[in-house]
Amino acid sequence: MRTFIAVEVPEKIRREIDSFIKEQAKQNVPIKWVKFDNLHITLQFLGEIDESKKKETAAVIAEIARKFTRLQVKLEGIGCFPSPRNPRVLWIGVKEGAEKLCEIAQSLETALSRSGFKEEKRFHPHLTIGRIKTSCKVDNILEKNIETEPFQVNSITLFKSTLKPEGPIYEELENFPLV
Repeated sequence: MRTFIAVEVPEKIRREIDSFIKEQAKQNVPIKWVKFDNLHITLQFLGEIDESKKKETAAVIAEIARKFTRLQVKLEGIGCFPSPRNPRVLWIGVKEGAEKLCEIAQSLETALSRSGFKEEKRFHPHLTIGRIKTSCKVDNILEKNIETEPFQVNSITLFKSTLKPEGPIYEELENFPLV
């Protein structure tokens, strides 16, 4: 099963982001926008794992979650990876709580690398709102701003991702409370 670890975003905040996405989608730019149900903040992409690796991974995530307290997160600003001249991913930044999310992601990465998972280059906390396959200009979208109210993050979640032609379907496998 294809898996990743993420922070869930409350429905109210996702509705706000979804409204922003729908407004931008009117511009008819070749962007595959993220669906309402799939809006989250990824901490680490794990890739394909089997059931035994899932149990081992869940134990590591639970251990890390117990080392961190709940936190407040606020999303603000629009950006893209890798650059505005060659955008591939459009995202909303994490204004408040970024440092703590980085600490959690780094702890997960370090602990999970001991179990054979690949280490990322650098974690940049963000919420992906769109993916771009063909070259296009997104300058007018990058000029926009979105700012959410702060929300409480009480846990981290291990998700399964099933790829379908109409887009991925994410299913919660296990939730790990922060202290």
